[in-house]
Parts: sequence; structure tokens; C-alpha cells
Amino acid sequence: IAATACDGKVVPTDPVFAIAEGRVAFVNSVAGNSSYGKYIIVEHPDPSLGLIQKRDGSSEPAVVYTLYAHLADIRFGVRAGLAVAPGDVLGTLGHTSNTQPPIPLERSHLHWEIGVTLNSRFEVKGRAEKIKPDFGNYNGGNLFAFDPLDFYAAHSRDPGLTMGSYLSTVKPACEVVLRGKFPDYFHRFSALWKAPPHDGGPIHLTLSESGAPLSGRNATSTEATLLGNQRQAVLKVFPEVLGRNGRAYVHQVGGQWQFTSKGRQWADILFY
Repeated sequence: IAATACDGKVVPTDPVFAIAEGRVAFVNSVAGNSSYGKYIIVEHPDPSLGLIQKRDGSSEPAVVYTLYAHLADIRFGVRAGLAVAPGDVLGTLGHTSNTQPPIPLERSHLHWEIGVTLNSRFEVKGRAEKIKPDFGNYNGGNLFAFDPLDFYAAHSRDPGLTMGSYLSTVKPACEVVLRGKFPDYFHRFSALWKAPPHDGGPIHLTLSESGAPLSGRNATSTEATLLGNQRQAVLKVFPEVLGRNGRAYVHQVGGQWQFTSKGRQWADILFY
């Protein structure tokens, strides 16, 4: 999202606002630590995606995140745990990043996302693998966003839109079958798992262009057979949705779609 206001030195002055009620989940205030630069993640409860069952027998709604990146500064007092309302100022639009070459001043912008985390145990995996810096579950490798313009257009048409109803309209980029334990993802987003309950065998997933699971179910016997001795197999690809294949989780080899090393890393996160 481009800047709309600048000071006398042509430095953008646009405030960045929270888009909905939620809680600040993560703040990175050191620009050099990430390609996102200074960034903030806010989590928003959305029970349309399911309820998360807690050990004490209670439950809480699933959450989606919004991300606000390349900020010039973060508003004083914005910290993890802070409750925010729609329109609360989070910081100022900017061009911070650790990329080389750096983002030039004239290309200052807000990088904005709305999406889901793939695994709530990513922070455990990251620490075991000594990923630095330690951003816990809010490392970019665990963040899976949806097309923000498409979501914004849908929300404009229906201000009461839930993420559950929106995801039911998102066209998948591919269908895959995988072997592994029942993913944490569907414990948190139980509304995306299609009955019956997991039978312990391979699972069938539809994936968005970014790699976010849109739905899951038990694989059929025919789909499971296609796995053979593999842990992952691509069943179908929809090129018009996959587009430029920016995540490169799958590719064609001899006319057949297969998982790439990046795709296998994605699966490792999903099943961790």
C-alpha cells in the first residue's frame, strides 16, 4: 500500500491502523532483523474457523493474523499482549527492511497481510534448529497469507464476512495427499477439516496459492495408493490459480507435478 502523505523532506507520514479488534501478538522493533523490517502482528479471533479445545476443558476461538511491515516506527506502547480496536494507530508507514539493496525511500509502503499460521509449535521447531533471530511462531516461514485485495473486495461486499465463509470461496491451487500425523493446523482450524474424523491414514488437502490449507479430509483408498512409498504426492494442479508459482512448493518433471525440496520443508512444518 503506497504512501499518500509526506513531510517537507518527502518522508512518508501515513499512520498505519489496526483493521479490526484483536491483540498484538508480536512486535519486531529492530529493522535489521527481518526482510519485513519493523513489523507488527495482530491476532483476531474468528470462531467461524473452529474452537480450540484447551487442556482445562474450556475452548477459545481460532485466530487469524494481520501483519503490518516495513514500518518507519512503532507507536509508543504497542507491545505483545496489547488489545487493539479498529482504527488504533500501530505505527508509521516506511521502508525498513534488511534486504540488499534496501527499499528506497521513494518506494516506502505498507506490506499488509491477512492469513494463518501453519503450526503453533513452529517456535519449538525453530529453537531446536537454532533459527536466528528467534521470532517464535511469527517467523515468515510459518505465516501463510491470502490474497488481500480479494479478501478486501469480498469484505466490502459483505462487512459481516467471516474467514470461514471467505475461505470456502477461495479456489485451490492444487490438491495433494500426504502421510503423517493429524496436523496441529486442524486442531486449531477444525472447521476446515471435513468429516469424518481422521482415521490415522493419509490425508487429502486443498492448498491456496500461498500454501495455506483450505480444507482437509481422509484420503480415499485410490488417493492413498498414489502415494506408494512417498510421504507426499501431488494429485492435481490448477495452473490458472497457481499462477507464477511463487512459493515453488511443486513443479513439473516430465509432465508430472511433484513436491520440491521447498514443498517437503513445508510438509515438515505442517506435521511437526
